[in-house]
Amino acid sequence: MATVVLLLYYLMNYSKFLLDDIVSTIKQSEEISDSILNILINVCGDLTVPALAIVDNEGVKRISSPSGKIVYEVTGSNNARYTCLKEEIYCNCPSFTNSVILKGSNCLCKHLLAIHIASALSKEVIVSERDEYIESLLSF
Repeated sequence: MATVVLLLYYLMNYSKFLLDDIVSTIKQSEEISDSILNILINVCGDLTVPALAIVDNEGVKRISSPSGKIVYEVTGSNNARYTCLKEEIYCNCPSFTNSVILKGSNCLCKHLLAIHIASALSKEVIVSERDEYIESLLSF
């Protein structure tokens, strides 16, 4: 069991490293070129197109508080809203629980991928809220 947990931890960190590199390239070019799109599809697979659709629909909301807390609220394809933590690699959607935590078949969900892409393209909707509001989002 410990080996499986270590392997999952390694894969998540390696994927985050790859994603950070892709995101850095997107930030520099301020667009997603065909070559970057192909890399995203190779690294993230079926998550890529739905994540791009979320970004195109302005479905990524970055919520910050005066104390510096940051949470993301992402509107999925079915208009459900999910709470995500970018740096901690967490989303409260069913796909994250099933595919990432339980099965380990993915290292992130489309909502987290959308956050990274939206951030790189400066397409986040930026909102400021009180700490209490952010805490209410995190109490799940």
